[in-house]
Amino acid sequence: MRPATTEIIARAVIRRGGQLLLARQRTMSWLFLPGGHVEPGERVEVALVREIAEELGTEAKIVRFVGVVEHGYIEDGTSHHELNLVFEVAITDTEPVSREDHLEFHWLPVDQLAETDVRPGAVKKALLVSEDDQAPFWHGWKG
Repeated sequence: MRPATTEIIARAVIRRGGQLLLARQRTMSWLFLPGGHVEPGERVEVALVREIAEELGTEAKIVRFVGVVEHGYIEDGTSHHELNLVFEVAITDTEPVSREDHLEFHWLPVDQLAETDVRPGAVKKALLVSEDDQAPFWHGWKG
């Protein structure tokens, strides 16, 4: 197995009423927060706004830093290690549509989050904590 490189991923918590916007790769069953990889030398906030524009075709404004989740997994014999930097984000389009052929987006009622397969699991656990808790979280990888 090849050793993992560390990937930096910027993720967006986008809320609408009692719903959360989640993404899914069309070939996979689980969901994840919108966002994507930070390019070398790119600022995290710039990367997240860029990714939202590319994926959803809408403008985005970062509201606040939510937390960090360190995660590792193996896929197709390759070890992956990532740092997910999570931000609350406001978007200008209330009905965004995927601009990426491989992605689809869904508004999930927050009360269905507990029984929905959202990955990484530590992001899901952090999202299940009360919305009123404004303290940033850190979830280290136990791998």
